Amino acid sequence: MAIGILGPLNDVINKTSSEIVDGQILSKLAKVINTFVSSSFDAADSTLVRLRDVTKPDPPASGATQ
Repeated sequence: MAIGILGPLNDVINKTSSEIVDGQILSKLAKVINTFVSSSFDAADSTLVRLRDVTKPDPPASGATQ
């Protein structure tokens, strides 16, 4: 059922939406975004681990008097 209000744009809209659905564009885009977000959090986690290790206080020297 075509929407009459769109007039001559119906064909363009139909072809565009068909290509998006048939090409599974949205599914592929979701995978790309998921990979990007996962990689970003992995990088942030690695950075925090390194930052934690660099800022770890030195253990007290043995035999030191207080």
